[in-house]
Amino acid sequence: MARHGHGRRVLVTVALALLISLGVTAGRQGAIGTEPGTGPFPQGVVVVGDSITARYDDDPGSPEQGWWSFVGRHFDTEVRTFAQSGSGYQRPGHRCGGNRFIDRPEAFEGPAPSVFIVEGGRNDWATCRQGGLVESTDAAVQQAVNRYFDVVKRSLPRTTRIVVLGPPWGPLDPWQQRRITSIVHTAAKRHGLEYVATKGSLDRPGRTVDGVHPTLEGSKALGDVVIAALSNRPPR
Repeated sequence: MARHGHGRRVLVTVALALLISLGVTAGRQGAIGTEPGTGPFPQGVVVVGDSITARYDDDPGSPEQGWWSFVGRHFDTEVRTFAQSGSGYQRPGHRCGGNRFIDRPEAFEGPAPSVFIVEGGRNDWATCRQGGLVESTDAAVQQAVNRYFDVVKRSLPRTTRIVVLGPPWGPLDPWQQRRITSIVHTAAKRHGLEYVATKGSLDRPGRTVDGVHPTLEGSKALGDVVIAALSNRPPR
């Protein structure tokens, strides 16, 4: 009897361990990244972005290692990502069934990060209408970008370095690249935010798998751009 009871206790223990493991996994789905370190950004980095962030991982040597992973490991700091494929400043992700950058208040929860990076804009050439995509207007994109930057500035303390990346853009749709990038750049300047141009990181041969999403080389190139920017003192 004692031996049988011990078996039940073992099964209960294993079941509890599995539940705890599942709980941790579920809790980390919205914010994945590197572990805390001792680099120059002790409060870590938060990234709000699209598939150029969301599709990638933090595994060194993996063909899917993300640009943000290179950044976090270079500076030995934690990176938390709040990203969704297909999303943008005004466009919901997941084929119009998801959310926009502004719909992620969880990105501002907890202790304020040392650095807050906005990576996106590539999807904002279009907007959702009746479950499909139509070309966005300049006015709609401008309104969405400015509104989100208002929220970012209001939600973060002055101690957080806010960085806006020019939309990382591959070789496709160069006209849309110029249009959306100009809107994001202008809005960042208007809000006094640090703007980092990314042109040249993904629009070269071998940098994307499909004209949009980075290869490992593309993610590293984009990471190098961000590393170079963060290595400099923020402009005043």
